[in-house]
Amino acid sequence: MSNIPSERIWIYRIVFIAISIFLVLTNLMPLQTMPQIWPWPNTLLLVIFCWSLREPNFVPIPLITFVLLSQDFLLHRPPGLFSGITILILVWIKAITASTDDKSFLAEWMRVALAFAAISLINHLVLSLSLVATTELRISLIQTIFNISTYPFVVLISHYIFRVKRPYFTRSGRVI
Repeated sequence: MSNIPSERIWIYRIVFIAISIFLVLTNLMPLQTMPQIWPWPNTLLLVIFCWSLREPNFVPIPLITFVLLSQDFLLHRPPGLFSGITILILVWIKAITASTDDKSFLAEWMRVALAFAAISLINHLVLSLSLVATTELRISLIQTIFNISTYPFVVLISHYIFRVKRPYFTRSGRVI
């Protein structure tokens, strides 16, 4: 992972910031006048998990923190709650992924599904305990299910369009 040229790393960081700005602005644009019945998946969260699990050099934790805090402020969420929970769980998932030998996509998908469920439930629990107005739990769970089911498509788009690929390891543990 460390043998990636620094120009490529910075190009991907700029691409990540551009994708983040685009996704946050599409969240802010009123595309419909009627209220939505079904929540859309949190695409920015999907991109963050996909890119940071596949190429951690492209999206360092301070950049993710900046993007998520900016999203908290722009979407009028409690500043730092969602981003803090996401960062803690992302670091935990990255540590689990680094310590296990199972590098298959199915194992990654299950870890990410567990992470999305934990983020959603902890966020909803903290907001409910602090008596902040929040969405219903079933809406949060529906969005979590949509996030989990959309993750493979984000991985495919990241792999084939943006060329964000998982590094390949040899038997001795060296990166190819």
